[in-house]
Amino acid sequence: MKLGLYPKIAADGIRKNGRLYMPYIFTSILMIAVFYIMHLLGFSEMLQNFEGASTARDILKLGTRIMAVFGTIFLFYTQSALIKGRLKEFGLYSVLGMNRKNLGRVIFYEMLMTWAISMTGGLLAGIGLSKLAELGFAKIIGAGVDYSFFISGDSLLCTFIVYSVIFFLIFLNAVRQVRFTRTINLVHADKAGEKPPKANWVIGILGLVILLTGYTIAIKIDSPLSALFWFFIAVILIIVGTYLVLIAGSVLLCRILQKNKKYYYKTNHFVSVSSMAFRMKRNGAGLASICILLTMILVMISSTSALYFNREETLRNRYPNQLNVTTTKNGYVENYKEVVSKIESDVAKMAEENGTATDNVISYCNYSLSGYYGDNKVDIDLDPYSTLSTTLDYDRVVQVYFFSLEDYNRLCGENESLSKGEILLAIDGKLKVGDELAVGNESYKIAKKINFRNSNLRLAIASNVVSTFFVITEDLNGTVYPFKDHADFSGNSILTWNYNYDFDTDLDVDGQVALSKILTGYMQNEFLDQDFYRSLCFCREVERDDFVHTFGGLFFLGILLSIIFLLSCVLIIYYKQISEGFEDQSRFAIMQKVGMTKENIKKSINSQMLTVFIIPIVFACLHLATVLPIVHKLLLLFGHNNIPLLVICAGICVLACGIFYAVTYKLTSNAYYKIVS
Repeated sequence: MKLGLYPKIAADGIRKNGRLYMPYIFTSILMIAVFYIMHLLGFSEMLQNFEGASTARDILKLGTRIMAVFGTIFLFYTQSALIKGRLKEFGLYSVLGMNRKNLGRVIFYEMLMTWAISMTGGLLAGIGLSKLAELGFAKIIGAGVDYSFFISGDSLLCTFIVYSVIFFLIFLNAVRQVRFTRTINLVHADKAGEKPPKANWVIGILGLVILLTGYTIAIKIDSPLSALFWFFIAVILIIVGTYLVLIAGSVLLCRILQKNKKYYYKTNHFVSVSSMAFRMKRNGAGLASICILLTMILVMISSTSALYFNREETLRNRYPNQLNVTTTKNGYVENYKEVVSKIESDVAKMAEENGTATDNVISYCNYSLSGYYGDNKVDIDLDPYSTLSTTLDYDRVVQVYFFSLEDYNRLCGENESLSKGEILLAIDGKLKVGDELAVGNESYKIAKKINFRNSNLRLAIASNVVSTFFVITEDLNGTVYPFKDHADFSGNSILTWNYNYDFDTDLDVDGQVALSKILTGYMQNEFLDQDFYRSLCFCREVERDDFVHTFGGLFFLGILLSIIFLLSCVLIIYYKQISEGFEDQSRFAIMQKVGMTKENIKKSINSQMLTVFIIPIVFACLHLATVLPIVHKLLLLFGHNNIPLLVICAGICVLACGIFYAVTYKLTSNAYYKIVS
């Protein structure tokens, strides 16, 4: 054959199968463009002038890697669907004399043209949209805007290499599909799957068990530390369970509908259910893929939007005052009262020298240690390296804070008193304690259990990662003295002494920042040479940038990935409609010859589409409702504890996604109708 014949056949094949190739090329262009933009924002020098944007850039670097992995998986999936629509055509070429090598050349030129169009379009779109993405990113993270245009050679090269490799792997996979399929099977590819499948109860029940196990883990987990460990296990179980349930359950659904005579023997249901019965085993995986993508979108946007819109409340929970002087030391501090007195007097003096006074002062110190709780005892001798992955129950990991009764009465406005050996106890978490509490070998009688939530004592918890015990004692140093020489398995003291001095001023933002730098210098010069390993002054206005950049970066990444996932979802639905339309074309042609009208066809199609495509969105909403508790626990790690806002964000996302899904269903069902009618 002439060498120029293969490119001509390839171009003709792409043109004649435009319904299949155009959405695929459009999706490839979009993925390449988004990859370029993410790499540009995350890896290039363009954002180096954005003050404090390093965290957000790190998030986008992670997003770039996610896009590379997802792009590979999804383009493989869509190319497999695309090549299946061409198998009969390749079979005819084979009958006319083409061998497998010739077919491979046709596929090569088709892939080369697709790659060239996608790469050119994707890079041009990425370059063209990069400035808009930069402005949107800057707006979300609150950074300054630079209106100069920037093209990154490194981003262009990386995008070119990554997606060239992906297209080459896709080409090899397409050649494999054609090479190892017999000619007779290629010719009759459109007749494959005509035998109605049987409902596989074993797979269905196994899938249901796996799915319910994932649900149970998501609902039962109480500790954020446990959520961090179990989240991915729950996600994997839910994904596997969804695939198995929808593959087996969709066939079973068709059997149930066929046995319901009142439903089945109607014009608009009979044809649709019969058609579904032949293909549901094969297309259950497609429905599961749509469901998982929708769930990923809902979870991702719900969580990142809740973080972003709650950023100010999270910031104020973490830093309730304008300035926070803090120092920390490992071990026992015998003269801690002298240290506290010196810091308070020196800070007040330096504030006065800078033209202000300390106001709304909240000061407290405590000792902390961690352990494993069980039977009214905190075990502080547990070896984490030997038990972390075997017997340790993360919900029983506990942080113990020791406070003096003097600080408690002052912070909470109380006038409590204690006898020797007695304590007041506050519990944050679901752990239950009786009348006595043992910490290591020391036992304390609980005089009273208190609620710390409505007092300044709650400020001692930066985030509720694990359950927390607040032990209030008359003699702070005397209570922790037995743990003075107790070391962990790394040789460090299990005790940590913490001191916080929070206050407000009447300074403006610049004045607060300047004072915080002065106080940080003082704390470091005064205490770092005394083995105090952290002595700083935090300014809320400075920390605000870090919160906005971190949560804004996550929100921006969530938006970009959700756009890609939504369009991927649309493409899966579109390919399902197109492939099923061509499969059903001959069936509907026969039905029209025996009297079926176009109105009947339309009703039948609506019945089929509603039955099939309502399943993924229902399952996605069920998945979202189930995993929201574990998502809430994970958000606690960021300091977010606004459950109503998370639920509202989830509800808005479900509504928006549902509208988009309904529009997609309507448009793609019209494409199906045009084919079969």
